Amino acid sequence: MPANTASPDTFLLIKAGRLIDGVSDKVIPNGAVLAKDNKIVAAGPASSVQAPEGASVEVLDYPGKTLMPGMVDCHTHHNGFGDGRPGDSLADIPDEILALQSARNARASLFTGVTTIRENGPKAYTMLRLRDAVNAGITQAPRTVLCGWPVSIIGGHMWFFGGQVTGENEIRGMVRRLIKDGADYIKVTATGGTTATSYPLLPSFNVDELTALTRTAHDLGKLTAAHCSSETGITNALDAGIDMIIHCMFRQPDGTNRFSEKIAERIAKQGAYVNPTLHVQRSTPWALEEKKRDRSLTKQEQQKLDHMWQSYEWSMEDSRRMVGMGLKIITGSDSSWTDYKLGNAVYEVEQLVDIGFTNMNAVKSVTLDAARALNMDKLVGSLEPGKEADMIIVDGDPSKDVKTLWNVNEVFLAGKRVERGSDGSRAVFHQSPP
Repeated sequence: MPANTASPDTFLLIKAGRLIDGVSDKVIPNGAVLAKDNKIVAAGPASSVQAPEGASVEVLDYPGKTLMPGMVDCHTHHNGFGDGRPGDSLADIPDEILALQSARNARASLFTGVTTIRENGPKAYTMLRLRDAVNAGITQAPRTVLCGWPVSIIGGHMWFFGGQVTGENEIRGMVRRLIKDGADYIKVTATGGTTATSYPLLPSFNVDELTALTRTAHDLGKLTAAHCSSETGITNALDAGIDMIIHCMFRQPDGTNRFSEKIAERIAKQGAYVNPTLHVQRSTPWALEEKKRDRSLTKQEQQKLDHMWQSYEWSMEDSRRMVGMGLKIITGSDSSWTDYKLGNAVYEVEQLVDIGFTNMNAVKSVTLDAARALNMDKLVGSLEPGKEADMIIVDGDPSKDVKTLWNVNEVFLAGKRVERGSDGSRAVFHQSPP
């Protein structure tokens, strides 16, 4: 089907066998969305969605398919390769190459139905410059919510991206610099992580430093998110008023795991969002299992495999308990970190069903709930009048089975159909389990 090439005065009417508007828990049979320019004018049953009498209308009809909001991925790393290389290796790659790789990854995100991303850790100005290129019409990408680069301690997790600081004054200065340069929110590594020189089970910044970060960001109207791979990191982030807890791992200094209902209740009380990043913890075990099919693993590889499966099971069980307690959990893939390629965000949606979400709640976690977590719900996340016309056509009914989100037939960004190439060219994005 050719791209819609109607004039700016033409309405776009999209009909489908079913409509998921992102707000209601019910699917609307024979639904439709009316858009003009980049905005939604009306959405609902096709019988009630009509253009003004005498208006020029382009009609697209998708019988038997689902029309729904474009997906919102709250956690991406578009600089990466998703081929198992450590994040540290990106420090040695020129920024120009990483910007090109980011553009390639952005197309993978967009072509597979993700119309909004929040970038959680690029190097230097790479993603800010990509956004400039998109705004100039040079390339395509999802809507971008950018942190600029993460704030870290010296040698801490993701230090190599350019955000190393020490003390409250340097933190305040870094936050102000990031916002001046175009950051939409502030990402901080409250603990170490996979970075070789960091300590994932220990806190990095203290509470006073984290508080300096959140207060400076909040004073300037920006949200904050904290990478937390230990219990102490979570409590420090909560003490500082962080808006989103990333990973939310209840790991102890000795490497064990101990879920804390008290801390989980506090997360709920403070209204912080949780982005558990479950599939990224499974992606490397998948890669090792695939390698195991071809040859015997070394002792070190087998130990890594066993450790990562254990860590994954801990996170799955902790997340199940948080779901049962009613915490605000949203979809954020963490691709393309480690072995998780961009274009595979649906795996994270599937994982939320595995920890207790209904299929419809999982759909909302990657649409309206994710948009709310980014304070973008007045713009995207649902099909409502006045919002951006970011929509996807899915072959199947995601409200009954989220796995049908793999079957994205069409993507519309700001009311324009995205040219996505052939089925074969898009198939290269998909990562399969071993």
